Amino acid sequence: MRPRNTLLLLLVLAALGAYVYWVDLPREKREAETKHLVDVDKTKISKVALDYPDRSIVIEKTGEHWRITKPIDADADDTALNNMVAAIATAEVTRTLEDVADKLPSYGLDKPVVTATLTASDGTAVPPIKIGKTTQVGYSSYVQKGDDPKVYITGAAFQAGMKKELKDLRDKSVIAFEDPEVQKIELTRPDQTIAVEREGDGDHWKITAPAPYRADDAEMRSLLASLRGVRATDFASDDPAADLSTYGLIAPRLGISVSLGKDRAQKTLRFGETQDKDGKKAVYAKRGESPTVYAIPEFSLKNLDKDLTTLRDKTVLAFDKEKAAKLTVTRKDGAGFVLAKRDGAWHVEGPGDGVERAPTVTRFLDDLAGLKGNEIVAEHGVDFGRFGLTAPDLTVGVEDASGAALGTLIGSIGTGGPSAGADATSYVAAQGTDVVYGVKPFVYTRLDKKVADFRERPATPLPSGAGIATPAAPSAGLGAAGDEQAGDEDTGDQEDPGDGEP
Repeated sequence: MRPRNTLLLLLVLAALGAYVYWVDLPREKREAETKHLVDVDKTKISKVALDYPDRSIVIEKTGEHWRITKPIDADADDTALNNMVAAIATAEVTRTLEDVADKLPSYGLDKPVVTATLTASDGTAVPPIKIGKTTQVGYSSYVQKGDDPKVYITGAAFQAGMKKELKDLRDKSVIAFEDPEVQKIELTRPDQTIAVEREGDGDHWKITAPAPYRADDAEMRSLLASLRGVRATDFASDDPAADLSTYGLIAPRLGISVSLGKDRAQKTLRFGETQDKDGKKAVYAKRGESPTVYAIPEFSLKNLDKDLTTLRDKTVLAFDKEKAAKLTVTRKDGAGFVLAKRDGAWHVEGPGDGVERAPTVTRFLDDLAGLKGNEIVAEHGVDFGRFGLTAPDLTVGVEDASGAALGTLIGSIGTGGPSAGADATSYVAAQGTDVVYGVKPFVYTRLDKKVADFRERPATPLPSGAGIATPAAPSAGLGAAGDEQAGDEDTGDQEDPGDGEP
């Protein structure tokens, strides 16, 4: 290419670039600004003022969090405020009405539903946004900006997003903490106090009052999650001089306190009477160090109102299953057997034929080590004969590789047996302890095994001289009968009592 042509091409490219930079981009920016209701960077907004006909709300941002400063001083819902600011910053104009100053009442802009004023962190304010009625079709909103006489129509639901009650913008979390911080938790009722403390730095808990017991770690995790997740549905009072007897908080039905960190700083929450408003039930609650009385969902209290039995660890036979090397099963019907671990694998020692089913043994061991009672039916001076445990239907002894005993489970199918249906209860206990647990029959059945459950059934050999028959296409009637017969045989093969599933 000749130098002259190259120079001309470069000049054309430069002119095109200048046009894009100085003409095209500014036009696109102007069009984008025109399309949006306001030109504002939502990340720089630090104050929102909402003026309604009957009230004003002011919310200010410090760091990453918002706080209500008028009409009360309270934490704001960060998500709600961020969404509101984003809704204003991204609101788009779908239509503009000019020369309509005499029609403002028909648009609801003579007395706006709300006037929103946004202020940036550098002190500059966005022109106040007056929001009026919604259109008859599409629920779009009529809006004015500052002194601009034009009326703008925004997208649907903009007005609804700006119409907020004070409670809509408040932080609805009632008590905040991190689970690892909790060293102790107390549940106080008029008749009893339950205290549970963390053991060391791990995730294990012990009950220290009203008596020492192992705590159920899973129940404790659930309790802390439920407490941390309590959310207010309303705010009944913020008056420090409020009569708390009105809310049943002088003598609360339940009080919960958590001790946090090394200094054991306490946070408390009290629960009072139930409020029935418009058919919706809520419970009054109050933090000990705050004047606010919250209304919380009734189910939140149910998730927290744990009794001693629920919080207790109901593991029937506590042992380390990794140390188990021998399981001796004794049955009342005499069909006992032994499962022994040799060279890292489990083997069946007992009468019968068939290949050992290692997964079934593993499941049996898991079920034994993880067995938890549904309820504590008796303890302290228990008459074991009353529950059929003096001569148990099932006994499972656990030993380690040296022959040392790790524990023994005793069990009884219970009065009525499986025929009693869903209300039946089987009974289990650890030998040498003084606690009897109730379990559902299907749970008991997972342990009520026979030696055949741990072996594959041997294949039945064909009679000598028998050939393999090739079935002919049956008639409809014979096919149904043949299928039914084959189905009976298959059912026998597929039934797997060794799985122990109910």
